[in-house]
Amino acid sequence: MRRIETVLNYLGIGSKEVNIYITLVEKGALTARELSEILKIPYTKIYIYLKKLENIGLVEIDTRERPVKFRAAPPAEVYKKLVNRTSDILKSLKPLFDTLQMTYESNYAVLTPTFLTIIRGGERIIDLTEEVIVSSHGDVYLALPFPELVSYRLLAVVIEESKRIPIRILTTENLASKFELPPRIQVKTVGEMFGGGAIGDAVLIYVKYGGELSGVYSNERFLIDIAKTYFNHLWLKARYIYQNE
Repeated sequence: MRRIETVLNYLGIGSKEVNIYITLVEKGALTARELSEILKIPYTKIYIYLKKLENIGLVEIDTRERPVKFRAAPPAEVYKKLVNRTSDILKSLKPLFDTLQMTYESNYAVLTPTFLTIIRGGERIIDLTEEVIVSSHGDVYLALPFPELVSYRLLAVVIEESKRIPIRILTTENLASKFELPPRIQVKTVGEMFGGGAIGDAVLIYVKYGGELSGVYSNERFLIDIAKTYFNHLWLKARYIYQNE
């Protein structure tokens, strides 16, 4: 719970609001008076926190009962909202950082260094897949063959960034039902894939090795071009899933 509180604090949601939401999840619908007594928050202030939680979609009001009761919004829905909110905040900052980067490079004459990094673990793979998508200035190609990588978080980033850049996704027939995406995002399936990746201004390539996801992450132009060539080879043989036909 401490980790959740820390993340929400970064989004401007204070400790008292977090405690209220978690209490409503654990105990069910409660009145403002009951929340005030459980959490030792002055009754005169509890409505301020509840109103904030209502405004950002973490709490719902049940007006059918008297006194009125407050309910926690489903955690899965809250997670999606927070992902979208975070994405919006980061997207709004990108033009500023792009401008700063150009200024930095003009002043320091810095060339982007080439890197190649070994990556292990599903969470790190997801993090870098998102990084490839968000940081790319042109088309992005995603090969997603493993169910543990198809998360709400990643799909939210895909949907948001697809408003800015073209994104194509290649997945397996078994995972096709997980991709309920806007028609602007092209999705195709193949029978199976032994590995996956993300290709944009950098490239991430991974496989399952010893039961763990492992791969390489690089901005080497040669590797990016090879990955794009192989992706396009598979893409021509794949078929569109029903929602994007």
